[in-house]
Amino acid sequence: MDDALFGFAILLAVLIGIGTPVAALLGLIFAVQARRDLHRIQLRLDRLEAEMRTAPRPSDLAAEQAPAPAPEPIRAQPAEAAPPQPEAHRPISVPPIPAAAPQPVPSRPGFEEKLGSRWAVWVGGVALALGGIFLVRYSIEQNLLTPQTRIALGILFALALIGAGEWMRRRASSFGLLGIPSANVPSILTAAGTCTAFASAYAAYALYGLIGPGTTFVTLGLIAVLAMIASTLHGPMLAALGLLGAMGSPLLVSSDRPQPWALVVYLAFVVLPAYGVARLRLWRWLALAGSVGVLLWAAPIFFIGGSNVLPAMVHLVLQAGLAAFFLAIDPYRHVPDTEALIDQAASAVFLTFALAGIVVTSSIHTGDGRPFFVTAMALVLLAAGIRIAPVSTAATSAALLAAGALLIWPLATEIGGEPENLFYQSGDIFAVRPYALDTYLVLGALLPAVIAGASLLRLARSQGLRLSVAAWYAVAASVGPLLALVAAYWRVTAFERSLSFALVAGVLALAFVLASQWLMRGGRAEEDSAIRLGLGAAASAALGAVVLGLTFALEKGMLTVAFALTALGTAWVANRIAIPALRYAVGAIGLIVLGRLIWDPTIVGGDPGPVIVNWLLWGYGVPAVAFWLAGRLLERTGRDRIVQLTESLSIVFAAFLVFFEIRHALHAGDPLAADFRLLEAGLIATESLTFAILLTRLDIRRADPVYRWGSLIFKVVSFALSGIGLLAIENPLLTNDEITGGILFNSLILAYLLPSILAGGLAYAERNARPRYYVVASATLSLLLQWAYVALEIRRVFQGPNLGFFWRGFTQGEQWSYSVALLVIGIALLGYGIVRDNRFARIASAVYLVLAVLKVFIIDLSNLEGVMRALSFIGLGLVLIGIGLVYQRFLVRRPGNAAIS
Repeated sequence: MDDALFGFAILLAVLIGIGTPVAALLGLIFAVQARRDLHRIQLRLDRLEAEMRTAPRPSDLAAEQAPAPAPEPIRAQPAEAAPPQPEAHRPISVPPIPAAAPQPVPSRPGFEEKLGSRWAVWVGGVALALGGIFLVRYSIEQNLLTPQTRIALGILFALALIGAGEWMRRRASSFGLLGIPSANVPSILTAAGTCTAFASAYAAYALYGLIGPGTTFVTLGLIAVLAMIASTLHGPMLAALGLLGAMGSPLLVSSDRPQPWALVVYLAFVVLPAYGVARLRLWRWLALAGSVGVLLWAAPIFFIGGSNVLPAMVHLVLQAGLAAFFLAIDPYRHVPDTEALIDQAASAVFLTFALAGIVVTSSIHTGDGRPFFVTAMALVLLAAGIRIAPVSTAATSAALLAAGALLIWPLATEIGGEPENLFYQSGDIFAVRPYALDTYLVLGALLPAVIAGASLLRLARSQGLRLSVAAWYAVAASVGPLLALVAAYWRVTAFERSLSFALVAGVLALAFVLASQWLMRGGRAEEDSAIRLGLGAAASAALGAVVLGLTFALEKGMLTVAFALTALGTAWVANRIAIPALRYAVGAIGLIVLGRLIWDPTIVGGDPGPVIVNWLLWGYGVPAVAFWLAGRLLERTGRDRIVQLTESLSIVFAAFLVFFEIRHALHAGDPLAADFRLLEAGLIATESLTFAILLTRLDIRRADPVYRWGSLIFKVVSFALSGIGLLAIENPLLTNDEITGGILFNSLILAYLLPSILAGGLAYAERNARPRYYVVASATLSLLLQWAYVALEIRRVFQGPNLGFFWRGFTQGEQWSYSVALLVIGIALLGYGIVRDNRFARIASAVYLVLAVLKVFIIDLSNLEGVMRALSFIGLGLVLIGIGLVYQRFLVRRPGNAAIS
């Protein structure tokens, strides 16, 4: 007992020793503040005295306001009385009002003021809390006090700090000390007391075992709630501390047998004061923080329960309802629809609730309560979204919850067996038939329909909704049912053909068509942009349902053809009825078709059939024609990005058609063969050049980025195939591959001559529409391919079908033929250049002639013998002399030469 009294005396002495400098410091702060206030009052009095000295006297004001003497009236003649004259209006002199004295503009606090009035207080509050902790630690280390005494002193110290904070708050309010509230001294003291109370309660449980887990749980929660209530007087920092303590208290209490139900009740108990304080003080951050806190506790409750997930289900439904009321319904109940803006923070919270609901739904332990839980969660979110426009995203979250629940519904392992979690299943990924199929189908049919109907009704009955708000209602009404249908189709049929689901998709399409007609009634769609958005969403959803129905009923090539014809029909409807969303739907279907063809380029997953007339013709040809016609229909109401997209898709589909038909014909019905030969390279280069010419002509007729970039892309592809494929990799001189066909009519015509002619045609088409280097590049490619054809054909005549360059020699006739060919081509180009006045052709002819001269003087001189050598030099001489005469006769007298024309 004596030791206890001695320890208490030491503790009291320490407290007095600490309190004395603290009290002195507080007194110094009060004195400095009072002196500063007196100085301000003195300055104001001096200013008022100066203004009174300069103010005008009352006698001067009266003299200024005195009326001027009236002029003597004119006397009338006695015989005739003068009519009475009205009194002249005199302006009333108003005394000047002295201007109000300018109020001093409060200056921003400097470093010294911040250091003395704010930072010192914060550091002091932290020092108080640490001092209490160190004092308790010292008493423990020295074994000065009993555990009960330590806890009692901690509680008394906490009460003393909280009482001091409240006393200072009231004193500061009564005396009007302006410096104290800005320094947050009362709230700092109260926060320090709250921390001490938390620490004392936790120490009584964790260190000394004086109280049990249940009592500790309730005590910590009560302290947190009281702190949040006190924050209405002491400011937001105490509210944040109380909420943090309330949400973190369950982590401090451990138990051998966790009670999820107790945690559910506790969280509801502590989050309600947070919502109440947020509502009272308009601290929206506190309400958001409370909702985030209870959401973070959803996962521990879910896992603590083990096989009993009912507490997690009740927790989510209850907290979603509280969040819906305090984050949406209560704050925005008086906000008109015309002024509604999306609340992004609350929208994120509702989306997280929906995702958490999907996770809980995936558990096999949810059991028969799954449909009720999903329905309750979806209806809570839907009610918030429908009732309050700023959280219209909650309606979309409800639709996402419904579709997600259908997507991850547990599996049916066997008839009458226990369900299996979708994420832990074994075996085939497509064996995904859901457990409790009847309940699954009923929920999948009713819940998305209710969400879509409520969203459309809300959209139709609102006036002046912003598009950002209306868009979420439109998404919930249109995308939600389609996602649910796709999820159910996968889970029930595993992506196999199903006429039943095709029929359901048709019914859904009909429902959206009827909804579109309902929205068009009354003519509001012409005036209200939100109604037009909903109309477009319903029409697009009807089209999407038709596409899904075709997907469910058809397969392979027929599905692709059906998609293309659907896009054409949609374009026709969009041309008849001005629904902007349908234009975008055409583009979306085009992208779907493109993805479908990339997924399976052969259309039917194997051999498409005979040459030319096969599934490639229908799978690529029909979409090409359909989207070209769709672009023409959509262009009647304006050429926009959607029209450009449809035309681009049409060009792509046509190019793929020709490409795969070439590969199908050359590879025995296998369009995806890994082999690549000379003839194929030449034909694909021919295709690319043909498309480049057509698009260039279209761009000349009507300039458009689609035609301009399309022609450039095809030109680059043709250059790559020609330069890399024909002249290098697949060159028969290097590969020694056999040239198919006869001596004159063989594969060299299709591989080299035809691309050469088309490259020349491309240069001719570009002459007035493209920069000069475009034309020069195309003409150069034409000449290179032309010479390659001539040279290879000469070698084919002399060497046979195999043209190996390194392992076969050259006969004298072959070498002489190359010289003749160079001269003939040079003469032909010169003639064309002279007739058409084309300078590029004349320069090209000069190149050929120079090559001929070099060949004759270098190669022929050393390799040819006898008459062949003589004929080579004689022919070269005659040609050069003739060219000189031609230049003298036709070109010297011309003043200038035109470029490529």
